[in-house]
Amino acid sequence: MTALLVCTALGIEARAVRHGLTAGDALVLRTGMGPERAARAAARLPSADALAVAGFGGAVREDLRAGDVLVATEVRFGERALPCPWAPFLAAELARHGLPVRTGPLVTCDHVVTGAERGLLAERGALAVDMETWPLAEAAGGLPFAALRVIADTADVLSPWAVPAYGVVAYRVLRRIGPALARWAAHASGAGHPTDAGHPTDAGHSMDTGRAAGAGRRTGPDADDGSAAREERPFPSSREG
Repeated sequence: MTALLVCTALGIEARAVRHGLTAGDALVLRTGMGPERAARAAARLPSADALAVAGFGGAVREDLRAGDVLVATEVRFGERALPCPWAPFLAAELARHGLPVRTGPLVTCDHVVTGAERGLLAERGALAVDMETWPLAEAAGGLPFAALRVIADTADVLSPWAVPAYGVVAYRVLRRIGPALARWAAHASGAGHPTDAGHPTDAGHSMDTGRAAGAGRRTGPDADDGSAAREERPFPSSREG
């Protein structure tokens, strides 16, 4: 059984994630782009102790920059939402490796989201959007699950990859996430619940209003101690980011 299974949509994402993982740390699987391909991949995932989805994403809020890493506190699809209680721990690990981390809701859509639609998603509390995470989050079942997206296109551009330099920045960041993912998986697979493993202790840092700076706790309106049961719930009852 694989300790950590990481799913990416694109080959370029898979190559970037593998770069940061040492041999034997994880299996990186390319699912293909879009929710239908992700759903097909989700139906035949190999066994693993922990499952993560990683890759590029699009910001829906203007305060996210290219290269920021969003760790999802919940994954939304339509009117449904699944919580991601391991988000604080993983965000703290990424921050310890010097990466600019945000935490908050991630929305999966079946199309490329641009313009005014991004603004509507932001009004509902979302931070970023992708096209693959939801089916894989559902498939995780009781496995430790995490979703992270490196911002490749920001809310002020009209279409993905409109600014090529953003893609370069995002790719370089994605190459650096492996060690944090491996450490998260090691803790998650040995703990029955996120609160059983504790958080990285780095007393000189804190996390405020969703931006990680080293500690495994958040304060502010979207604070979550990771203790919520991981079960699907109607979107209107989801916490806003």
